[in-house]
Amino acid sequence: MKDSVGQFRDIMLPQLDLRIEARNLKRFRRDFADDPQVEFPQPVMDLTTEKVLVEAFIHGEPILNYCDEGRKEKKDREHLAKIGLETVMKMIFLYDFVHGDLHPGNILVNRNEQARGKPLRVNMIDCGLVVEMGEQDHVNLVKVLGAFIKKDGHLAGQLMIDASKKCNANALDVELFCSGLERIIKEDEQQNFLESVGDYLTDICFMACKHKVKLEASFINAALACEIMEGIASKLYPTMKVQNIALPMVFKAEVMHGLKEMKKKSFF
Repeated sequence: MKDSVGQFRDIMLPQLDLRIEARNLKRFRRDFADDPQVEFPQPVMDLTTEKVLVEAFIHGEPILNYCDEGRKEKKDREHLAKIGLETVMKMIFLYDFVHGDLHPGNILVNRNEQARGKPLRVNMIDCGLVVEMGEQDHVNLVKVLGAFIKKDGHLAGQLMIDASKKCNANALDVELFCSGLERIIKEDEQQNFLESVGDYLTDICFMACKHKVKLEASFINAALACEIMEGIASKLYPTMKVQNIALPMVFKAEVMHGLKEMKKKSFF
């Protein structure tokens, strides 16, 4: 119970200080400074205090307005799906700084008036809650997700156990957990991990509870962020192949952490 209370305090209390959200906005704006398709509100640091956040107003419409087929042009809907999913994948795999409250109400759409052709732009707001893992946890996450993508469930399970800071599983539980993940992947050969994160996450959590394996919050948070954005993207572009966007991100993250040499061109 103490661990749960402590985690809740660490996550929720910082949101009471709006200067933290302002700093989060600055970090997101820095990370995506070279991407004209993504925007975050500009905080006014000189006017922001612990209890008052001052930021630029974002003119836009909710991304849900694009989710109903027939209301917007197909090419615009597909374009937004790609931008949104790519943005979240960058947060997770490349920047280790993830918007912790992703839902359609926090994603607005407008046009970049300064860019040629005034293309559609995704604006992410309400950035008070973020997930930042730290270098070692980020390395572990990349390793685990890489193993899932390569359909090596046994390796993914062992990596998750190795990364767990508190694991009460005995040797038999460890083997059953790893074998269980391997079986889940083999029984679902027609699916790709990144195409159905939600289904996988449910099965993984069940196996973890059954075999007393404590999953790290970084894995759960990253998987949930993927699932939420995939849900929105699938409404916009039902036939989009998630792996076409995610695999290059995983590859870059593996290279960034020295887990793979740049000369290798394939994950398989």
